[in-house]
Amino acid sequence: MKLAPLLAQYLYEHKKLDLAGIGTFLLDPSARRNPDAQHASEGISFQNNAAVKDDQALISYISEQTGKMKPLASSDLESYIELARQFLNIGKPFQIEGIGTLVKMKSGQFEFTPDHLLVDKVKDSGMKELSATSTSDGSLTTYESLKPHVEKSPPYKRLFVSLLIVATTALIIWAGYKLYKNNSSTNPTEEQTTTEETAPVTDTTKSVPAAKDTISASKQPTNTQPTGIYRFVIEVANKQRAIHRYETLKKGGVAVHISTDDSISYKLFFELPATPADTARISDSLTIWYPAMNKRRAFAEQ
Repeated sequence: MKLAPLLAQYLYEHKKLDLAGIGTFLLDPSARRNPDAQHASEGISFQNNAAVKDDQALISYISEQTGKMKPLASSDLESYIELARQFLNIGKPFQIEGIGTLVKMKSGQFEFTPDHLLVDKVKDSGMKELSATSTSDGSLTTYESLKPHVEKSPPYKRLFVSLLIVATTALIIWAGYKLYKNNSSTNPTEEQTTTEETAPVTDTTKSVPAAKDTISASKQPTNTQPTGIYRFVIEVANKQRAIHRYETLKKGGVAVHISTDDSISYKLFFELPATPADTARISDSLTIWYPAMNKRRAFAEQ
């Protein structure tokens, strides 16, 4: 859901809208509300104030209307306001549909032109249709569209193909071993029919128990490394970067998790079963599959 209709609806309900670093929009309840798109509302005014801070009530309102967590709603609002400042700083007008248009003057002050109200539209068609008609904050995707977009298969598909290759290789090796074992087991019987009293045959059978003991002894150390659930951290970043990447991976169907201890540094991680000896190998693989922006390699926690 786009933000412009939500900001307009919040202003209509609360009569006041604060946008951090820009200023305050006010709505006079007694003003004429003309739904005609050709006429602007007479009740919306703007006060330029760069010292305005984030409005927690507005963040809560966005969270309730979109169903997103408050940190994600706050991140969306920050991105929208940052986009508005970028447009204004390069001299382009920025329109908030249902509220008005801002233009930055040479003096550094903002000139405001009120827009037509969307109250009747909200009652008739609801917020979902409003978001589809919004044109001002559709440019929120502009920054992402400027990035080079490379079509590639999702990471989980590459992991599946890798596992399939490993399984196929293991099957071929196992089949070759069984064939070799069968061939080697038939040869002693043929030799035994011709030379039943040869000493090497007796010596070989005596050495078999020792070989079995050696195999069991070699397998024993593996039991001393139990499998546990590890957190493999692929990136540690600030809130905006972490939440953006978290949403991107989730859209691709990746089972990634996010957490923070101090609301400053956020961790993106996977929860995977592994033994202590496997953590380094898995961390190296995740570093290749999900490289961090700061080039830091993935690491394991428990």
